[in-house]
Amino acid sequence: MMEGEAEAITRRCIDLAKLGDPTALKIVMDRIAPVRKGRPLQGLARREGENSIEALLRSVLEGELTPEEGKDVVGMIESAARIAAARALADMRQQQLEALKKATEGGAEFSRVMLVPIAAGLDEWEAVASPMQHQLKATVRD
Repeated sequence: MMEGEAEAITRRCIDLAKLGDPTALKIVMDRIAPVRKGRPLQGLARREGENSIEALLRSVLEGELTPEEGKDVVGMIESAARIAAARALADMRQQQLEALKKATEGGAEFSRVMLVPIAAGLDEWEAVASPMQHQLKATVRD
């Protein structure tokens, strides 16, 4: 519908806004200075013995954050955790490939399929992933 007319319509809207038309003013202002959604979260911090999710839940229950803000923060925490886990897996896979390459250079032979355990258990996984998560948090803060 606006093919070839978008520029002219936009120009007319701007001109009407300059003349004080309230509808045109709202349209233009919504485009050049949209209303900010959300707010900075001041002082959101963990207390001793709390993990990130517990601190967040406490903040929501105590009214420091709205449930919607809490949900947004959970999404950020989950995204950071996925990134840290993917990095940890990539690093572990790289170490496995380097070990395999070193072994084959030493004359070892392997079949086409080789199963290599990534971690002996959850404790080992957490030991590997935790430093990477801390490094990711430090990177995000900077």
